[in-house]
Amino acid sequence: MNKESIYKVCARNDKVYVKIKDKASYINCAPLKSFLYEMFDEGNRLFVIDFQNCSSMDSTFLGILVGLALQLRKSHDGGDLTLLNLIGRNLETVKNLGIHKIATVSSEVVSNSDELEGLKVKLKSDKAHPELIYNAHRNLLDLNEKNSKIFKDVVNFLEQKVEDSA
Repeated sequence: MNKESIYKVCARNDKVYVKIKDKASYINCAPLKSFLYEMFDEGNRLFVIDFQNCSSMDSTFLGILVGLALQLRKSHDGGDLTLLNLIGRNLETVKNLGIHKIATVSSEVVSNSDELEGLKVKLKSDKAHPELIYNAHRNLLDLNEKNSKIFKDVVNFLEQKVEDSA
């Protein structure tokens, strides 16, 4: 795959940085989810996601971040998910879904941007499967009552798709 990754990543001193370029969506978030959870499994507990160059994001992508934030909260080691440079519609969406209550929203500058490198994509994980999309939406649904109303029908539909593909 010669396409440039929209996710630039770096892990340093137990802190994981991700910088997003363009759109973060179900089409391209499977490799990011794999990377984030691999970093979590390796003991990293501080995650910083920079949205400065992110033009938009969808609910699957956001559900992955919610899942990570909830995992960090459950961890006996603690941890934090920081969302940097959210503006406009992206900030509004994060607040409307209540994600700002489980993650830190900040506007600090990432100082190690020259250390970031494109996220490597494995051929098997370059597409979001129905189960990934379902789990991401389930995370959003479980976050609060308002989201439950918004995503209930989507989760029911996706649950059927997952069952049919099993």
